[in-house]
Amino acid sequence: MKKKVKESLDFLKKLNIVIADYLQQIYEYNNMARQKGYYLKPVHIAVRKEKETVKTKYYYYGRYWYKIERSEKGGVRWVYIGKEKPDPTLPDPPKHPLEGLVVKVRDSEVEAVFASEEMYQEIMKRLEALK
Repeated sequence: MKKKVKESLDFLKKLNIVIADYLQQIYEYNNMARQKGYYLKPVHIAVRKEKETVKTKYYYYGRYWYKIERSEKGGVRWVYIGKEKPDPTLPDPPKHPLEGLVVKVRDSEVEAVFASEEMYQEIMKRLEALK
């Protein structure tokens, strides 16, 4: 069952610290995956504008696969192909420490949506260790 929690902006900073080591592993993994024309994106950010001044940002933590297509003019186009590994010959990507987490930021309000109580406990334990 999903768990929603209100947090401070400091929560996002801590998430960035947790994901920093993982990002280095993803960069290395993407160097290999790029040879086959794929790219793994660990965080998808969507922005929704309400009225003229209010913006809500959604951070989706997971595994988002893209195919890299190059045009004749040298341009690059990123085509989303899903959450599952597209090529079985690719090795499994590194484990994402925040996979399944969704964070909604509106002004100074932060709401985290955890996929389960277990995920909540695991992530909060990591964040507590940062203090």
